[in-house]
Amino acid sequence: MLRNYLLTAWRNLKRHKVFSLINILGLAIGMAACLLIFRYVRDELNYDQFHEKADRIYRVTVRLKTAGSDDGIAAAGIDVGPSLKQDYPEIVEAVRFKSVPVATVKKGNQLFNEKDIYRVDNRVFEVFSYPMRMGNPATALAKPNSVVLTERLAKKYFGKENALGKLLQLDGQPHLVTGILRDLPSNTDLKFTALLSLKTTRAEEEDWLDPSYYTFLLFRSKRQAESFHGKLIQFDKQHYLSRIRALGINFRIEHRIQPLTQVHFSEGLHDDTPKGNRSYLAVFSLTAVFILLVACINYVNLFMAQSTRRHKEVGIRKVVGASKKQLLTQFIGESTLLTIVSTGLALTLVQLINPAFNRFTEKTFTLLAVPGWDIIGGIGIVVCLALVTGSYPAWYLSSVEPVSALKGKRALSGKPLLRELLVVLQFTISATLMVGTLVVYWQMDYLRTKNLGFSKEQTLVVGIPGDELVRQKMPALKNQLLQNSRVRKVSIGPAPAGFYGKASFVKERNGQKTDQFVNFNTIDEDYLDLLRVNVVAGRNFSAAIPTDRTNAVIVNEAFVKWMGWKQAVGQKFSNEPGITQQVIGVVSDFHYTSLHNRIEPILLYYNTDNPVNLLVSIRPDDLEVVRSAWETLIPNRPFEYSFLDAAFDGQYQREEKMRILFTWFSALTILIAGLGLFGLTSFATVQRTKEIGVRKVLGASATSLFFLLSKDFVRLVLLANLIAWPLAWFGANHWLRDFAYRINLDWWIFLAAAGLLIFVAL
Repeated sequence: MLRNYLLTAWRNLKRHKVFSLINILGLAIGMAACLLIFRYVRDELNYDQFHEKADRIYRVTVRLKTAGSDDGIAAAGIDVGPSLKQDYPEIVEAVRFKSVPVATVKKGNQLFNEKDIYRVDNRVFEVFSYPMRMGNPATALAKPNSVVLTERLAKKYFGKENALGKLLQLDGQPHLVTGILRDLPSNTDLKFTALLSLKTTRAEEEDWLDPSYYTFLLFRSKRQAESFHGKLIQFDKQHYLSRIRALGINFRIEHRIQPLTQVHFSEGLHDDTPKGNRSYLAVFSLTAVFILLVACINYVNLFMAQSTRRHKEVGIRKVVGASKKQLLTQFIGESTLLTIVSTGLALTLVQLINPAFNRFTEKTFTLLAVPGWDIIGGIGIVVCLALVTGSYPAWYLSSVEPVSALKGKRALSGKPLLRELLVVLQFTISATLMVGTLVVYWQMDYLRTKNLGFSKEQTLVVGIPGDELVRQKMPALKNQLLQNSRVRKVSIGPAPAGFYGKASFVKERNGQKTDQFVNFNTIDEDYLDLLRVNVVAGRNFSAAIPTDRTNAVIVNEAFVKWMGWKQAVGQKFSNEPGITQQVIGVVSDFHYTSLHNRIEPILLYYNTDNPVNLLVSIRPDDLEVVRSAWETLIPNRPFEYSFLDAAFDGQYQREEKMRILFTWFSALTILIAGLGLFGLTSFATVQRTKEIGVRKVLGASATSLFFLLSKDFVRLVLLANLIAWPLAWFGANHWLRDFAYRINLDWWIFLAAAGLLIFVAL
């Protein structure tokens, strides 16, 4: 019996090649998209869960609070971790990570700049389960000037040699390689290529108030960690309240802890490590379900459309004694066979797409390296799909009365409501995704083209290492570059969208004083001219005026508005005890952070002692001018650069990826829905062949026949758009809330999506 069912199913697939191909392609594309999306989502949700003690590891964060502001920072001060471990026995261990912005590695006569390097406490491997391939985890970082490399970095500098015990020149100092780690998995929040001993750093030179250490605590139990908040309040009062008051600064420090497994999705914190977004994962998951749902609807629709051809088969089987259960088994078996074929094709598609998908997501997925539970889940999905797609058609056909079927009276004619509802559902999903795609596309275009208040084109950004000898050479380098006619301007200052600090500021208005943190940065006299930031009142800094370095400040228009000043130039305020500062100029508002944030008040000081970047206004073709000058004056440091426009646009990488993914998701959904519509239309056309012949004989044109056959489906697509628009508006509006500067959801966006869908349908 089973052999007969399978043989019948195979014959039906071969007999109706077009419909079978449409169903197989639709299901295969839907399953392939689902597999890729769900593996990505699963990987994101499992960040840092490979550590054996992950459920007991918590990160310390800081809230800096004043009466008018509340800022969160993902790092803590140098002494927070050791003090917490000393005071509270429920903390087993505390380890700190301090980022090394750029480390210069010398190998032979070559110089390399390496990023993603951290200085850490030597007990780091007792907390985190980083897999050590060579070396002793207990002693690897116990001594100063020791370094643990990942396999990738060890291979880069030592090739096939055993790097353990070798010396590596880092920032001019020899470091002993004491361990080799296996390369970290992609789903870890704190990515690094090398770890240095924190003992190399002189702790007495550190500012206790500077929150620059990622601090992690290992608790004895998860329950103790969850009830630790009250003790942190007491800890802050005991350790920081009196020290802050002694500085004469009126703000509060509040330390908090967050589980390691939630760090990847932490929001509202100044954090250098890239973060995930749960909302995006929810959108991608829903989209995957929608794509598969559209494919399942195709199967049901096409099966129902063809069912009139199988009524006699069902009638004959019932006459010769087939039960309803046997017929249900047969038709679900056909659905299972088709699902299995689709699964094989889906796996083939995933294997072909996987390399490009890995490059795009920066993951390392492999089709063969699938956990056991994933295999069980995959089998479950195949079974569920077979049941979902086959249940209703099987029930429908098995309920046919044999006499009616043999007489040909049971046929799908008129306007089958269920089939129309399924088509509407398909195109509602397609229209929703289409509107979402257009909104994301135009918002990204808006971000790229919006006037930022400064010029980001043809501006070279060169990172300045934290080496005092290099910093001392910056004025000489600047002068040498300015002597070249191909260089328009040179400045020693921060790149917009880069680093900016927070200063405690006492705002006085209407006799009331309010403490608040205000953004600040330090620039030189050429910074504003180079970026073409307009000075709307007062003047720019001048190297010829000594007081500009001591008590002068330039503010932006947002600061003037915030203070409520009618005339800003000449205003004086005391931001620090004993120091009076005077506003000498006001600049127009410019976006020094991404367009996710509104332009906030900022203070600009004149200072070049601790430069972060060298900015050079120059054409990309003349890059060698800067390289040559750098290598002449600073031969012991590699020349590395970026262009400001690329760096600024890089702030929207997450949104850009969403745009690309949404485009592909929408295209796949519309493709699958279009395949189904093509199948239904071709079937309807065959069913109406005689009618078309009669109409042609009576003089009907090809155009009139085209509209006759299309109008019913176009009507359904229009109805689907009307249903989709409120859903799409809600979703798009929710996504756009993340941007302080955004496009308007105009009516033409929805009409454009509807027009595209109708074009595809036609």
